[in-house]
Amino acid sequence: MSGDLEEMSAFFNSRAVRYDSAHLAGIDGGAESKRVIASFFPERAETLIDLGIGTGLELEAIFGRFPDIRVTGYDIAEDMLKILAEKYPDKMLDLRLESYLAADFGRAAYDVALSVMTLHHYDHGVKTAIYRKIFDCLRPGGVYIECDYILSEYEFDDPQKAEDENFERYRQLRAEQNLDDGAEYHYDTPCTVGNQKEMLAEAGFREVKAVWQVKNTILLTAAK
Repeated sequence: MSGDLEEMSAFFNSRAVRYDSAHLAGIDGGAESKRVIASFFPERAETLIDLGIGTGLELEAIFGRFPDIRVTGYDIAEDMLKILAEKYPDKMLDLRLESYLAADFGRAAYDVALSVMTLHHYDHGVKTAIYRKIFDCLRPGGVYIECDYILSEYEFDDPQKAEDENFERYRQLRAEQNLDDGAEYHYDTPCTVGNQKEMLAEAGFREVKAVWQVKNTILLTAAK
C-alpha cells in the first residue's frame, strides 16, 4: 500500500455510494460470504449487535431467516448508515454513529454478536478488548460470529510472518506520516487463524471454530 493513509470514517464515507458493488466484487466469497452468516445463528435469535455494520450487506439473509430480529448496529461512517436505514425502513434497527472501540455494549443483552470485514484493521490488544466486551454483552448461550479477511496457508507459506510484516509496515507509515495517535486510519492488518482463536479464547469464549472459508475470507464462530 502506498500513499497517505486515510482517516477511517472519511475512507468509508467517501466510498458509501459505490461500496456494496465494489466490496462484493473485491472479496473472496463475494455475496455468498454475506448470505452464509445467517445459517450460523441460533434457532431463536431475537437480538443482534452488529459491529461495523456499514450498509448492512449481511442483513438481507438475516432478515430472511429472522424477520423480527432487533438489530443494534455501530458504525463511524454516517453516509453508510443512511444507506442502510433506507434499505430497511420497516425493520427494528437501532443504528449508532459511534466507534465500537469506545462504545459500551451493555451486559447479557444480545443473542448474537457479529462483525463482518471490520476487525482486520486492529492489533491484538485492541481486538482482545473488543472480544471481552462482546463476551459480556452476549446472553448465556449466545454466539459471536466473525467473517473477515484472515491470514491462512491459502495465501502465505508463513501466515505469521505476513501478519508481523503488515503490522510493522503500518507502524512505519504512521510514523512517516506523523499521524494522530488517537485517530483511526484505514490499513489492513489481518491476523492468522490461530491468533484469532487464541484472542477469542482469552476473552472467555469456548468452542471457537473456523466454520466456513473461501480463500482468505474465513468465518469464525465462538460460544459463550
